Amino acid sequence: MKKIVFCTIAIFFLINTNAQVVMNINGKDISKQEFEYFYHKNNSNTSSNYISLDEYVDLFINFKLKVADAYEQKLDTAKSFKDEFNSYRNQLIRPYLTDDSIKEVLVNEAYSRLKEDIEVNHILFRIENQNDTIAAYEKAMSAKKRINKKNFEKIALETSEDPSVKQNKGRLGYVTGMMLVYPFEKAAYDAKIGKVVGPIRTRFGYHLILVTNRRPSNGEIKVAHIFKRKPEKADSASIDSIRTFVNSIYKLASAGSDFAELAKKYSEDEANASQGGVLPWLSIGRTNETFETAAFALKDSGAISKPVEASYGWHIIRLLEKRPIQSLDDSRQQIESRINGDERANIINTSFINKIKKTYNYKAGKGDTIATFANVVLTKDSLNKFSATRPHNSDSLTQFINTSLTDYENSNLEQHYPEFGMLMKEYYDGILLYYVSKEKVWDKASKDTAGLRMQFEQNKEKYRWKKPHYKGIIVYCVSKEIKDKAADIIKTAPKDSVSQYLKRQLNVNKTINVKIESGIYEQGRNQVIDALVFNEGSLPINEKFPEVLVDGYIQKEYPETYKDIKGPVSNDYQEILEKSWIDSLRKTYPVIIYDNILKTVK
Repeated sequence: MKKIVFCTIAIFFLINTNAQVVMNINGKDISKQEFEYFYHKNNSNTSSNYISLDEYVDLFINFKLKVADAYEQKLDTAKSFKDEFNSYRNQLIRPYLTDDSIKEVLVNEAYSRLKEDIEVNHILFRIENQNDTIAAYEKAMSAKKRINKKNFEKIALETSEDPSVKQNKGRLGYVTGMMLVYPFEKAAYDAKIGKVVGPIRTRFGYHLILVTNRRPSNGEIKVAHIFKRKPEKADSASIDSIRTFVNSIYKLASAGSDFAELAKKYSEDEANASQGGVLPWLSIGRTNETFETAAFALKDSGAISKPVEASYGWHIIRLLEKRPIQSLDDSRQQIESRINGDERANIINTSFINKIKKTYNYKAGKGDTIATFANVVLTKDSLNKFSATRPHNSDSLTQFINTSLTDYENSNLEQHYPEFGMLMKEYYDGILLYYVSKEKVWDKASKDTAGLRMQFEQNKEKYRWKKPHYKGIIVYCVSKEIKDKAADIIKTAPKDSVSQYLKRQLNVNKTINVKIESGIYEQGRNQVIDALVFNEGSLPINEKFPEVLVDGYIQKEYPETYKDIKGPVSNDYQEILEKSWIDSLRKTYPVIIYDNILKTVK
C-alpha cells in the first residue's frame, strides 16, 4: 500500500495561468484551469446550495481520488467504458468538424427561398454513362439553341427524357425552397423570368430550366375535403351521373350541413374520411396542382370550393386554417436537418476541408508521397490500404485525403478548443466515476445482504414506521365464484407461494380470472388496503375484477426485515461504504495542494 502524503506546499510558479497547478493527486497534476472549470460549473454565488472554496476543495479531492482509483483498476481500458465515452464524444464533435459560417449562409439562403414560390419548367437529358457526360451535354446545348420564348413546350415534348413530359410538357408548376435537388434549385432561383438557363448538372442528368413567374410564398394551409373517385374506363353517362352527385353534396355543404359528417358519409378517401376529411398541413408543390390551386385560392376559414375535377376524381375542399411561413428561428432546426441530408452538406464539408488544409499547410506530394500536412505524410501505400476497405468507391483518393485531414483535426480538438477539452475531461472522469462507484459502492451494497441486514438490525429505531403498514397481496377476481375459490387456495397454499398457486389454478386456458398485486402498503396510500384492512373509506369499483380479497398482515411499528424497507436501508449502507472507501483512498493515494495557486482561484 502507498503511504499517504497530504500536505500544503507554497511555491511560486513562474508560468502562465492556464499551466498553473493547484494540486497533484496520485502523481497527476490538476491545473488551475481545470479546477476553476469544475468549481464554477458546480457552484454559483446565487445558488442556495453555494459551497465555499474550502468546502469544494474537499469534495473535489474526493472526486479525483475516486477517479484515480478507477485508473489504478484500469477501468479506463475496459471496452464498455471506451464505447460509452466515444459515443458521447462522437455526438459532441459535430459542431467542431464543420464550417459554421458556410452553413449559416446556406440556412439563410434556404429560408429566403422558402419565402418565395417560383413557376418552373424544365427539359431533362439523362446521362447513360457516368464516364461519358459529353453526349448528354451536347444534346442539351443543341436543344437550348432551338428554344425561343414560344416553343419551350414543343422542344420539351420532342427532346426531354423526363418520363412525365407527355403529361406536363416540361412544366413542374410552382415550387418553393428545399423541394428540388440543390443544383437545380440554385439555378432556378438565380434565373431571370423568361430566360432559359443551363445545362445544369444534377444526379438525374442535365437540365434546361425556364422560370416563368415568381410570387411571395402562400405559407401553409389546413383543409378538409370530400373526394369522389373517377372510375377507370367510365362512359360519359357515368361521369355525368357522378358529377351530378358531387354537385348535390356541394349544395348540402354550401347550405350549412356539417362538412365533417358529409366527408365521413360520402368521401372515398379512406385515409381521412373517418376524420372528417381533414388533411395534414399543405405547402406549395406537395400535392396535385389542380387540387393545390383550388385549395390555396380559398381566402377565409370555412370557405368551401366548388367541386374540383382532377385526373383521378372530384374534390370539394373546405379551408380550415392558414398560417404564414414560420420565422427563421422556428424553421432553423428543420432547415439544418435537411441541409445535412442533401448536396449542401458537401458544400459545407468542402469548405471545412479547405480551411483545415490551410491551417495545416497542406501540400500535394510527389512520387510515393500523395500529400503532407502538419506532421502527417500521406503515402500511396496508405491510400491502397484505405481503398481496399472501400472497393466500390469511385473517388477513393479524395475521400482518403478528406478523411485523413478530418481525423487529424478530430484528434486535436481538445488542444485547439479548451472549452471542448474541459467538457471531454468532465465526461471522461464522470463516466469513470460512475463505473468505479458502481463497483465499490452501489453493486457492493445491493449484493451484501449480511451488511444490509446488520445495518437494519443495528438501526431499527431509525426505520420505525410512522404509520402502520400492511404486507401481503391483493387478489382481484372476475366473479364471486372465483373469489371463493381463491380464498380456499389461500388457506392451503404455502405462504411464500400463494401468488403462484392462485395463478396456476385459476388462470387457465389463457383466461385471466385473477390479477394479483403484492407489496407493503402504508395506511392511507392504497384504497383497497384502506377499505379492507384499515376499515377506512370505500372499496373502489373495478368493472373487470369486481371481487377483491387480501392476504397478509399488519406491521404496526417496525418493518419485519431489511427487505421491507430496502431503499432507505440500502441508501444508508451505501453512505457507510462511501465513507469507508474515501477514508481508504486518502490513506492510499498521495495528495499535494499548492496553496498559493489555490488562493488565486476566482
